[in-house]
Amino acid sequence: MGRKGFEQLLGFHAAPLFVGIKAACLLSFRRSAFEDFDALLAEYEPCLNCKGIEVFRVVEGEEFVLLLFYRPAVLWRRLQDEAAWAVLAQYGYTRESSLQGCLEHLQARMRLQKSFPHEIGLFLDYPVEDVVGFITYKGKNFCYSGYWKVYANEQETRALFARYARCSEEFCFRLEQGCAFPDLVQAIS
Repeated sequence: MGRKGFEQLLGFHAAPLFVGIKAACLLSFRRSAFEDFDALLAEYEPCLNCKGIEVFRVVEGEEFVLLLFYRPAVLWRRLQDEAAWAVLAQYGYTRESSLQGCLEHLQARMRLQKSFPHEIGLFLDYPVEDVVGFITYKGKNFCYSGYWKVYANEQETRALFARYARCSEEFCFRLEQGCAFPDLVQAIS
């Protein structure tokens, strides 16, 4: 897979982040699907960085890499919410930590658990009520499922999911029509 395929993957899975609707997206890449994945990613990082988007390697193995694409200032503001901190504190995150420190703690928890820690939803910009609902009900008794399992504000979240889907469709369509990837990524503060 080359640059076009890479851009389509990014657009399909992370368009809401790229246009400023979400604070973060998590993407998994199979290294062997690309000629030189690390070099390809390195080519795109300056473009992403100049638009206010960082990339954090959450888990890395021989074949797969799990990357968090995020807008630091936006994500940090969302994590500062009192309800979010109440959840994070349950899993060893401290108020004294920086965003980088929190990401490193998440990374360590993923390595130890070898699965997705439940609080990862907060890092992916899911509503706190839905993260708490998922933890409380162990992934059951949700009222709707889309980009995540929904436990509160179903109608509002359905509308948000529809917005995400339209955003991804439009982003990928514009890529197919020849728009340059950097021109589609928005700088948001």
